[in-house]
Amino acid sequence: MNSQEYNLWVRRSGMLTIAFALTIVAIKLFAAIDTNAASMLASMMDAMMDVAVSLLNFVALRYALKPADDEHRFGHGKAEAVMALFQAAFLAGAAFVLLYQGFNRFFVPAPVGAISSGIWAMLVCSGLTLTLVLLQRWVIKKTGSLAVNADQAHYRGDLLMNAAVLLALYLVQNSLLWADAVIAILIAGYLLFNAAQLLRESMVHLLDEELPETDRQQILQQLQQMSGVLGVEQLRTRRAGPRVFVQLRLLLPQDWSLQKAHQVTDLAEQQIAALYTDAEVIIHPDPSPHAVSATD
Repeated sequence: MNSQEYNLWVRRSGMLTIAFALTIVAIKLFAAIDTNAASMLASMMDAMMDVAVSLLNFVALRYALKPADDEHRFGHGKAEAVMALFQAAFLAGAAFVLLYQGFNRFFVPAPVGAISSGIWAMLVCSGLTLTLVLLQRWVIKKTGSLAVNADQAHYRGDLLMNAAVLLALYLVQNSLLWADAVIAILIAGYLLFNAAQLLRESMVHLLDEELPETDRQQILQQLQQMSGVLGVEQLRTRRAGPRVFVQLRLLLPQDWSLQKAHQVTDLAEQQIAALYTDAEVIIHPDPSPHAVSATD
C-alpha cells in the first residue's frame, strides 16, 4: 500500500471511530444517570476517554501523514507514537479516578436502580463496539497504523468492560451490591494494563528500537544471496509510523569499478524496499579488504 492509500484508510478509520464513540458515550451517559451504578459510570468515563483520544488521534494523524519537509527530513510519523504516549497517560489518569470511585462505593454502598434499562443500554453499546473493532482490525491489516491499533486496544477492552458491567448489573439485581464496586475496580485495573501496553509500544517508536530480529534476518538474507555481495555490516533499522528506515554497509570486491558497485547497491536498495511498502534505504558500498571478484 502506498502513502496515499495509507492516508485515506487511516483518516476514514478516524472519522468512523469518532462517530461510533460519540454514539456510545451518549447511550452510556443516559444509562449511568438512570442507574447510578459505579460500574456503569466507569464504563461511561472510559467511553468519554475514547472520544477524547480519538479526536486527538485524528488531529495527530493529519500531522503524522504529512510528507517530509525541510524541517522534518524523516517525515512526521513519530506523531503517532507521541499520541499513543498521551493515550497511555489519559488511560492511567482515568484508571486512578475509577479506583477511588470503586473503593468508595465498596465501603459506602449506594442504591442502584433502573437495572433493566442499564442492561439494554450495555447490549446496544456492545454491538456497536464489536462492529467498530472488526472494522478497525480490517484497517490495521491494510495499513499497520500504530494509532489505529492503539484505538482498537481501547475498544477491545470496552467489549470486556461491557460484559463486566452486564455481570455487575445482574449481580446487583440479585442483591449483591458489592459487585458494582468490585467491577468498577477491575475495570480500572484493566485500564492501567492497557496504559502500560501503549506506553511500551510508543516508546519502541520514540526511542528508535530496532525492527524485530526476524525482519533483520530477512534483510540480511536478501542481501547475502546477491551475486558479488561479500558481507553486510552495521545494519541499523527503525520505524516511524508507516515508514521503515534501513541503513547498512555493503561489502563488495575491491577491484570492482565504481559503476558496477553503484549498480549492485541500487539493486540491494530495491531488494529491501520490496520487503516494506514505505521504506527509506541508505546503503554505503565498501570494498572488502583482500577480496576480489570471482572472475579474476
